[in-house]
Amino acid sequence: MISRRSFLKLSGLAVGAVGAGFGTGQLVSSGSGRRFSMYGFVPDDDRAVTDLLRIFRAELPSGAGTPVIAADARWHDVVRNAVRGRGLSAGPVSGSGHVSVRITRLGSGIAGDVLVHDDRKRIYDPRGDFSTALQTLRGRLNAADAEYMISAEYVEEAPLASLFAGGRVLVVEDAGGTADRIQLDGRSRSIEVRGPQGRTGITVTGSGAHVHSASCRHELCRKAGTASRPGDVIACAPNRVLLRIERA
Repeated sequence: MISRRSFLKLSGLAVGAVGAGFGTGQLVSSGSGRRFSMYGFVPDDDRAVTDLLRIFRAELPSGAGTPVIAADARWHDVVRNAVRGRGLSAGPVSGSGHVSVRITRLGSGIAGDVLVHDDRKRIYDPRGDFSTALQTLRGRLNAADAEYMISAEYVEEAPLASLFAGGRVLVVEDAGGTADRIQLDGRSRSIEVRGPQGRTGITVTGSGAHVHSASCRHELCRKAGTASRPGDVIACAPNRVLLRIERA
């Protein structure tokens, strides 16, 4: 089991009033550094991508900025149309959150799924925390092979936070919340995270982190390579494990 060295908040997601009953007011009410994220393993299907991003969009506050999109040109109009409208302003507001959507191609034979996370409710348990809309979407994804991974993230930080960031930290999330925060200081170590599917083994070095052993069926997290730059994410939906690189 991981040493519970540093319990802070969590990198995350929530699907609120329209979603899992976690309201937007709670998402943005107090403090800085709030985070709300959805990670979907989806087929090459515009409707599935659109439905996931609309559930995500429903949780964004009015001050959320225009999303930064990192995806093949094939997806840009789909993403823009899905997140357009209620919940997004015309541009960033000082001190408010930033929205990013990244779509990357996966290998073949990977089961579809979705992982939801926020800094208060932690990684959602699909059995009790998913809304009807999310349950329906997850059922459709489970029945299909995933060809893409979507990372949709809303992040708030203090306006000057990035100016004082001095290094990189690996944030390890599990079903219980933030399990660990590990400085990427050059030391190498191995840790384990327990989840519904078993153990996930993680190697941490000065250059980043990668999954060296996985108990989930397709071992997508193990095949994801190394997370090294701030914003890099490795997500395992079946074992409810999330690795994220942040600025220190």
